[in-house]
Order: sequence, then C-alpha cells, then structure tokens
Amino acid sequence: MKQIYLIRHGQSTSNAGGEAQPNHQIELTDLGHSQAREVADWLTDTLGDDINSIHVSKFVRTHLTAQPIVQKTGIEPKVIDGLEEFDYLSFDKIAGTSLETRLQIAEDYWLSHQPESLTGNDAESFKNFYNRVGSVLEHFKTLEEGSHVVFTHGLWMSMLIWRILGQPGESNSDMRKFRQFEMSIRARNCEVFLLTLTDNHPPAISKVRSCEAAPSDLH
Repeated sequence: MKQIYLIRHGQSTSNAGGEAQPNHQIELTDLGHSQAREVADWLTDTLGDDINSIHVSKFVRTHLTAQPIVQKTGIEPKVIDGLEEFDYLSFDKIAGTSLETRLQIAEDYWLSHQPESLTGNDAESFKNFYNRVGSVLEHFKTLEEGSHVVFTHGLWMSMLIWRILGQPGESNSDMRKFRQFEMSIRARNCEVFLLTLTDNHPPAISKVRSCEAAPSDLH
C-alpha cells in the first residue's frame, strides 16, 4: 500500500493579495513559514520516522513549505514534473494590476474560455492541466510501498480529486463545474489530504489535517 500525504503550500504572497508575480516565483508570507513549521511538526507526530520520500513541485513556495520537514528528516526533496499549480493567466495580463482586477480576470477566464485555449504564451490550457494531473497520479502508482510526503498546490489537489471522481475536462461547461467544485473543497494552506493507493482498489482520498482559515486565501 502507498500512502501519499498531499500538502498545500503555506500562505503565499499571492494568497495574501500581494503584488502580482510570475507563478513560479511566488514566495511565502511570514504566516506561510509558520504554517510550514506547524505541518512539519504534525508530520513528525503522525509518521515519526516512517517517511519514505518527500516531493515538491517546480514552484518555490512548495520548496519553502517543505524546508522544515526536510530539516527534521534529512530527506532530500525530489521535484515531480507536473506537480506545479495551474498557470492559467498569462503574466502579461496581470502584471501591475490590482487584486480586484486580477480576481475579475480570473473569473472571466473560467466563464468564457475553452479547455484548449491559452491566455498567453506563458500560460497553460485547462486540458493540459487536466491531463498532467492524471499523469502525476500514474507516477504516484510507481512509488515504493510506504508513506510519501508531497507538497503541492490548491487547484492541483482539487483537480486530483476531480479526476479520482471520474469527472470530465472536455468542455467549457466542465471547466465551470470544476471551478464550482474546487471552490467548495479547496484545501486551505497546509491542510493535508491522504491519497491511498492499493493494487486491488481504486484510489481513495480524504482530508486528514484541517486548518483555520487564513486572513486571505486566494488563487
């Protein structure tokens, strides 16, 4: 059996409504660093020495969130390609904009775009996001038996659950339904979901660590 502890990164400057930055460069707030230390303590209390591996996305905020548990265990984190957050808004569209403007641009995207459309050369389509989360799920199945810690992102975790539930990603209607779904279940910063993979059963996932709402929690 493989048990994969999926952790949303700590509060980022973007979550707190800070200045727009390229997605991969966004760092943690002071609260985010505190949340990272708290989830590291929780992992130690829950798993003890039974951590087989630690994984992060390409984005710096997952590396920063992983630092406390990496320091506790001495396990070198590995980057999983495809684990990064959905980068659906071109930075050219949001650079220098206010938080209110960015929220409106994001809402317009989910209402009006098609799964294969791009908002810019540096953005990703919904269809590609849907497919790459499925690819990472297949990668998880190749991990060794045991417990694995994975630091990832809110939309990514919601998409994983959407896919486990067998939901489609083919149309704008699917996109809108996913948006409604993910906003209803979105993991708070440093909440933990446990993905269990066995040979004879479909994937199972459940929340195993809840957190208080942060002052701001935005995508």
